[in-house]
Amino acid sequence: MKRPLKIGLILAGAVILTALTIAANVARSHSQVHGIDVSIRCVGTPQLVDEQVVADSILAALPHLYATRVGDVNRDKVVSAAMHVPFIEEASASVSVSGKVVVKTKQRRPIARVFYGKRELYMDENGAMFPTSKIAECNVLVASGEFTEPLVIDSLNSQMLALLEVAKFLDLNKNYSILIDQLYIESDGNIMMVSKLGDNTIELGNASNLNEKFSNLWTFYRKGMPRAGWNTYSKISLKYNGQVVCTKDKK
Repeated sequence: MKRPLKIGLILAGAVILTALTIAANVARSHSQVHGIDVSIRCVGTPQLVDEQVVADSILAALPHLYATRVGDVNRDKVVSAAMHVPFIEEASASVSVSGKVVVKTKQRRPIARVFYGKRELYMDENGAMFPTSKIAECNVLVASGEFTEPLVIDSLNSQMLALLEVAKFLDLNKNYSILIDQLYIESDGNIMMVSKLGDNTIELGNASNLNEKFSNLWTFYRKGMPRAGWNTYSKISLKYNGQVVCTKDKK
């Protein structure tokens, strides 16, 4: 076969293939959506929400989605509807070749379980508050307190911001988190902690200088407690700079 003829056939084939691809895309864009495929990525936590809950949220916001042509799907609205599910931190949407709306999501990762009055909520590292789950539980720090302000989900008050700082610190410093079972914030902002080691409470004070305070506690637990006895003190205070002040158990 002569070279010019061969090149002509290749070009003709490329044109035909392009035309077929365009025709297929046009036909696909005019076909209707016939399903939603949701995936949930969980990082370091059990899955707390079912995929169907996300799909239902999308259909509630876009009730005519299955009557919508593939080419007319508003992906931003799909993402917004998926994000209405409080467990979801991130979402993206696309439409598959088969005509399904594909929604990929990332679940929030709780770092604390907060008992706020009669409400029980998870809190993530960004301070987002969301419900506990009916399908799974997370083994995370427990926090409660004498809360003096109403809970506003999207704008944390000063007490909740203080709890968030301590919870984030413990989440990032696992060697310290193994010492603490619960957080409790008093009405004046003073933070108390329940120890996993010994029958004592730990007074943290405010949420400042956390690295220094927990370093002092760690040193005291390694060097001071074994000598004094684990149940000698009822209270350990870290609120004073550079000091660990202990109160003996009267028992």
